[in-house]
Amino acid sequence: MSDERDEIRARIDLVELVGRQVELKRAGKHWKGLCPFHSDRNPSFMVNPQTGRYRCWSCGESGDAFTWVMKTQNFDFREALESLAKELGIKLQNRPGVDRSAREGQIAAMQDALLFFKESLLKNTAARAYCERRSLTEEICQTWELGYAPDVGEALATYLKKKGHSLAECKSLFLVSEDRSGGYFDMFRGRLMFPIRDERGELVAFGGRLLGDGYPKYINSSDTPLFRKSRILYGLYQARDIVSKERRAVLCEGYLDVIACHRAGIGNALASLGTSLTEEHAKLMKRWCDEVVILYDSDSAGMKAAERAIEVLLPEKLRVRIAALPDGEDPDTLLKKADAGALREIVEHGMRPLEYRLTQLRRRLTPSDEAFWTEATALLATAADNMELERHLMALAPLYPGLRDPIRAQDALRREILRIRPAEAKSPRATSSAAPRKRPTPQASLGKMSSAETTVLCAILDAQLRAKAWPHIERPELLASEQALALADALRAAFPDGAPEGSPKTWLSKIEPEALRETLSDLQFDLRTQQMSEPFFQDSVALLRSQHEKRQLQNLKKSDLDDAARTEILNRIRSIKTR
Repeated sequence: MSDERDEIRARIDLVELVGRQVELKRAGKHWKGLCPFHSDRNPSFMVNPQTGRYRCWSCGESGDAFTWVMKTQNFDFREALESLAKELGIKLQNRPGVDRSAREGQIAAMQDALLFFKESLLKNTAARAYCERRSLTEEICQTWELGYAPDVGEALATYLKKKGHSLAECKSLFLVSEDRSGGYFDMFRGRLMFPIRDERGELVAFGGRLLGDGYPKYINSSDTPLFRKSRILYGLYQARDIVSKERRAVLCEGYLDVIACHRAGIGNALASLGTSLTEEHAKLMKRWCDEVVILYDSDSAGMKAAERAIEVLLPEKLRVRIAALPDGEDPDTLLKKADAGALREIVEHGMRPLEYRLTQLRRRLTPSDEAFWTEATALLATAADNMELERHLMALAPLYPGLRDPIRAQDALRREILRIRPAEAKSPRATSSAAPRKRPTPQASLGKMSSAETTVLCAILDAQLRAKAWPHIERPELLASEQALALADALRAAFPDGAPEGSPKTWLSKIEPEALRETLSDLQFDLRTQQMSEPFFQDSVALLRSQHEKRQLQNLKKSDLDDAARTEILNRIRSIKTR
């Protein structure tokens, strides 16, 4: 596996990989941008293409391509390895204890099922007529890989068996089921089929919708070896680039709503799969964006679902807005009645949760009802900040009963809000949006080493100077600081046969422990090494020799040695000076 990791590190363009989610600008030899791991206002995040590593000098996050994929996509190492290998076209060897042939067989069965559904759509007149009524053109069907499951009990089962797939395995994938006699029948029948891909693009499940009336209208795959419903968002694979670039996602209720949004030019639309939004869904979105616009149906079920979604999204520190559709409409029906601009306009003017909840309150109750003000003050007490609170106070004060003066009405509302607001919300408190505690700058973090030591060790990362620097790693007499000596020890341990070869990003991972690996990588970010050249390197070596000579002479003065020993030490000092 180490060879596979090394090949991926050698071939991956970390600037391009990170640049999909972070806007990077060149800064000398490096690239710089706003850190995606904390609320970064001043660019403190740097990517070094030479070492293949990134670091934020504010929050301290650092790593290589594997770390980046693991942290931004919530993958374990194996998943990150497979994702990068797939992207680069690298075939991975089997890992001990994992039957990759079984997984490959499952993926092949899913792909054959998809081919069957797509071919069936082309053959079925009723299914094509349904697509036409729903404005699902041939191009849209191809883009979203739509298909049709024939209303025949064993059509897919027979097809998969002829293709050589184990029907018992296909049962575990929710493609077929088994009757009491041991025969197999199709799980999806008489339905328009929606392939479901994970964020990496791997086909993991299907959803099916009846063409006419009936129950259940939708059937989705249950959890399988390839699929966990609580972790997958329909459309994320198609939307991820736009979501990542805009840092915003539009959350819909179903497949056709997502497709309608994309048709309207809302390319960051996605949906959960027939289930309430889960914490895992929210964490998945948090990796790709900072804001979520909820675009659910305007009926009572849609409003309740929106409330649940708000409660799930806010704990993940996502900004939430709710786009209010006209009564009785969903994205798909609105797109038919109005132009795409109308749908985009609704998305762009989504309300913050407090505004949305107050709007819903005014639809249920009138300001003349005492219950209205009980609920209104409870809602106002949840305001995210004083600016939001004051804006709503100004709007509601003229409606407050018994007080004609809006100022007095605002004061009365504030007193009531203070009475019911939790004590911790009344006093200033630290929040997750506060700026992170500043970490040391690159220069400060390397302060344990002298400038000359930093230059010599940084030269190991330079292909032109490595050969000249390596003797000072093999015989580190010139190095004095504990950190420099520890780095020299780690380099000799990693490369006992001589200096490493090739780009640092291919061999840096061999240095242990990781803390020393990061320290060596960080040398590339040190401003003192930005203009590395041979004269600069030689000047640093000369300075180290001079400092070494002074240390030796000081030790010699303090020592109680005979003349022969003193002469030997002086000769060693002279030999160092002439190297």
